[in-house]
Amino acid sequence: MIKYLEKKELNRIEKRAIEALAIVPVIRAVSQRIGKDGALAILKEVNQQEAFRRGQNMFRTEGQNGIEELVKDVANWGVGGIWEMDVLEQTSTTYFFNVFRCPYYEKYRELGLDEFGVELSCCRDEPFARGFNPRLKLVRTKTIMEGADYCDFRYYLHSK
Repeated sequence: MIKYLEKKELNRIEKRAIEALAIVPVIRAVSQRIGKDGALAILKEVNQQEAFRRGQNMFRTEGQNGIEELVKDVANWGVGGIWEMDVLEQTSTTYFFNVFRCPYYEKYRELGLDEFGVELSCCRDEPFARGFNPRLKLVRTKTIMEGADYCDFRYYLHSK
């Protein structure tokens, strides 16, 4: 008798953990050849391009992806971990929130890969926003991954 395992969809944190475990040994090897800064720059560039494309894939019609759609996407960011955030402001053109507990940071730290966290995850947020809606801008001045107590996300949707 053949048994089939039930297919389970991986959440973003699980996917990122698998990606990190696969790519970090390559980044370490590349670091030995071209230096750590160069290897991290490549990792960051590749992840930013992927994030921009992911944002574009969610862009369907001019103006369709606004703050409401962004709020729905952000709600899925921490699925699979403990995500603590406070929304400071949400209007039709702004979405400001602070993250106090980040499951991505916790997963990378658990795997011993937190030194790569910015290039694996944090660097994706701004290009994703541009791909999601060319009028959407993210301003963030600090992250937990970089040692801050919280991440400050400030999204602005400009009229043109």
